[in-house]
Amino acid sequence: MVGGTCLLVNKRVEILKRIFSVTLECQNPMGNTYSYRKALRMMYYADHHGFPIVTFIDTPGAYADLKSEELGQGEAIAHNLRTMFGLKVPIVSIVIGEGGSGGALAIGCANKLLMLENAVFYVASPEACAAILWKSAKASPKAAEKLRITAPESCKLQICDGIIPEPPGGAHAGATWTSQEIKAAINETMDELTAMDTEELLKHRMHKFRKLGGFQEGVPIDPKKKVNMKKKEEQTVPRSSKAELEGEIEKLKQQILKAKESSTKPPEVALKNMIEKLKEEAYHEYSEAIRAMGLKDRLEMLREEVSKVNSKDRLMNPVLMDKIEKLKHELNQSLSAAPNYTILKYKLDMLKEVSTAKSLSKAATMKQEVNKKLSEIMGRPEIKEKLEALEAEVQSSGSSSFIDLDEGVKDKILKLKSEIELEMISALEPLSLEVVVVKSNANPTSLSVFKNKVDNLNEEINKTIEEVVNSSELKNMMELLKLEKAKAEAGNVESESKIEALQQQIKQRISEVISSSELKEKHQELKAEISE
Repeated sequence: MVGGTCLLVNKRVEILKRIFSVTLECQNPMGNTYSYRKALRMMYYADHHGFPIVTFIDTPGAYADLKSEELGQGEAIAHNLRTMFGLKVPIVSIVIGEGGSGGALAIGCANKLLMLENAVFYVASPEACAAILWKSAKASPKAAEKLRITAPESCKLQICDGIIPEPPGGAHAGATWTSQEIKAAINETMDELTAMDTEELLKHRMHKFRKLGGFQEGVPIDPKKKVNMKKKEEQTVPRSSKAELEGEIEKLKQQILKAKESSTKPPEVALKNMIEKLKEEAYHEYSEAIRAMGLKDRLEMLREEVSKVNSKDRLMNPVLMDKIEKLKHELNQSLSAAPNYTILKYKLDMLKEVSTAKSLSKAATMKQEVNKKLSEIMGRPEIKEKLEALEAEVQSSGSSSFIDLDEGVKDKILKLKSEIELEMISALEPLSLEVVVVKSNANPTSLSVFKNKVDNLNEEINKTIEEVVNSSELKNMMELLKLEKAKAEAGNVESESKIEALQQQIKQRISEVISSSELKEKHQELKAEISE
């Protein structure tokens, strides 16, 4: 028996668990007298300090040997049972493997008893029960069924208060995920129990065990009705042929074209009905393809597992996610080999086409509404007067671009623009549209400033180039270049290579001056300002 205090989501709790060593000296998972007395001391400690108690049960029962009887094992278990009913702190017990007989109850008299999905809880092992009732241990399967030892059966009998799910293959197949589920269950249960006061907590624990095994005589029970009738036949949804679908799609296209020509609303109801019909048709074709590929049973099992996880509001098991991905990949790989793949692909293409047409018709309708609202706003007398006044001012100023306008005229234009935007926002609110005003990052009033800075930088670069050209070094190189060109015209072959070398030297000298650190820094700063 091991135990100690720990922090569980900022809550200090006392943990008790029966474990067994893997050494040769002790390989027994059963508790002994010392184990139960140690557990009692730790429970007294937790009760004294007000720590909630969590016990993990995984034992087939107490170890029944002569030494245990001499040390008073029965008295130790009875003392534990009596003491646990009087502890004034919340107690939660979790059966993580098997919980058998009084050895499990000695640390299992809790307010809430939880079990892992594949755990068992019994008064006697199936082998012992079979030996007592049927005089043979071979009847243990029958005894296990009669004992109702599983977690779901314990829940029906109100012995167990909750089942903690396990991944496919058992808790050992996903230990991390299972531990997170146990942690969530402990937190949820502790939140419920810590809300009770001491008197209510003790009554809750007492009533949990008092109600076990209770029944009422004389209550009439309706007899089981056994009716031999024909099973209800599954309703088969009539599926449309390819020609019928093509005819309906063509008819829908004609309606959309007529709506565009007459500037009326497109047939939204007809589009919606066609999309629903195609979805249903595609679903049935998928079902036929899955049945033909022999994947129906696997899909049904996965659906049950997923619905089980969703109903309990738990995290999705990684093993389950891997199964879903594998089935999805297998379905995508072998779908083209299905006998109805051609008609399925055709219906999916039709569904995509109709969905696109619906989106476009919705966008066209929305565009018409927006244009209508904009024309209404622009047609108002006050807006017209302001626009005409601004046009007259712009024409009288003689400016050809927004940058050249006076600051006063610019402010008036921006003010009118914001006024129209606000009117449009208020007009589009009833259409349930989220209106976002896109603002330019560039400030139009600062373009003239950038232009002046660019001109100044160009002047500085040209001035630097002139200084380099007028320098004595570059003048000498230019004179040598002229002489070599004259020699080349006279037929000197060596002068051509010298001309190329001199040209490269002149270009390199000019580029070195232009790419000086000072000019380069100014260029980078101006580039950054313009990009902002």
